[in-house]
Amino acid sequence: MTLLTTLALAAAHAGSGDEILARMDEAMTRGTDYAFEYTAVTEEPGKSPRTMEFDLELQGDKRLVGFTAPGDVKGTRVLVLERNQMYVYVPAYRKVRRVASHVTEQGFMGTAFSYEDISTARYAPVFEAELTSETHALWHLELTPREGVDTPYSRLEVDVDKTLVLPVAARLYGATGEHVKTLTSTDLKCHEDVCAPMTMKMVDHSRGDASTTISVKSWTVNTGLPDSRFTVRELQRGE
Repeated sequence: MTLLTTLALAAAHAGSGDEILARMDEAMTRGTDYAFEYTAVTEEPGKSPRTMEFDLELQGDKRLVGFTAPGDVKGTRVLVLERNQMYVYVPAYRKVRRVASHVTEQGFMGTAFSYEDISTARYAPVFEAELTSETHALWHLELTPREGVDTPYSRLEVDVDKTLVLPVAARLYGATGEHVKTLTSTDLKCHEDVCAPMTMKMVDHSRGDASTTISVKSWTVNTGLPDSRFTVRELQRGE
């Protein structure tokens, strides 16, 4: 039985919104580890487009971002150990600093993604989910924060692909209920049973529809990244 056949059979038994969200989290973190090379283009009204290149390594909830271009950000690295524990290494100062919780809503390196957006690896620990509707291809979930969880979003509307159980679109709402961002994920591809979008576009409606489009240049999975790769000590090396 092929992967797609297995997933299609599973899709026939949707379950509750929380069950779908848990399956989505599992699909997004199925690999033991991931390594991506990305190009990111940010466009904002009145400004010239800005292109950055970076590497992203993931292991469970942990992720390490390393910028390789342009020159003014080259060597900057960001380590996420969990949603509320992030560190930045700035080569000009050769120091590691912790990202304060009050800046997590700000744009990540000038992009339309925030620190909150890039640090959330799994959604079920943060949000409760309700299955509001579905089509032949998609489940439509409404996510609201779990009690006691601190998040800048009051609600998310997420469209989940039934075949691969991955999110393909999300509409993000701010604390007062305004529609602040829209995320789309396209060109889903797989390495065996591990799948990911090759293009992600975030539009920030609070910044005049400024957008960042992230495109995969290359990616690998299950390469055996060591645990030591995701430590503050390793980040301090600045390599």
